[in-house]
Amino acid sequence: MPDGIVAHRDAVRKRGGLIAVALSIAILLVGLIFLALPGSLTGLLGFVFAFIALPTMPLFGIPATGDFVRYGLSFVSSLLLWWIIGHYASLRAIRAVIASWPEWRREFRPLAIGLVLGSLISLALAAIVLGVL
Repeated sequence: MPDGIVAHRDAVRKRGGLIAVALSIAILLVGLIFLALPGSLTGLLGFVFAFIALPTMPLFGIPATGDFVRYGLSFVSSLLLWWIIGHYASLRAIRAVIASWPEWRREFRPLAIGLVLGSLISLALAAIVLGVL
């Protein structure tokens, strides 16, 4: 059946990682729009959104140093990380007999919050070490 229990479970299993990547790209696009707007507040918001979307930026030395290669590696590794988290959440969600997107969101939310908080805490620590705060 096209809209049955098995179809929903298969959709969650097959698309969970892709949905997580799509969410990350959407957040990155919002951040890039904020960065393009004039003003310090929009620049700060844009950078925070970019940091949320690309949580591996600190691993490559961004924001202290940055070039095209570092940003590219951060982009690829962050999308891979988001895919892994989304796929893991989908595997946990389909353990239930009836599984659909609300179950995926319930499994994905704590993982995403942990990843985002870790990234933002590393940004704050980098700001403290570099003497910005």
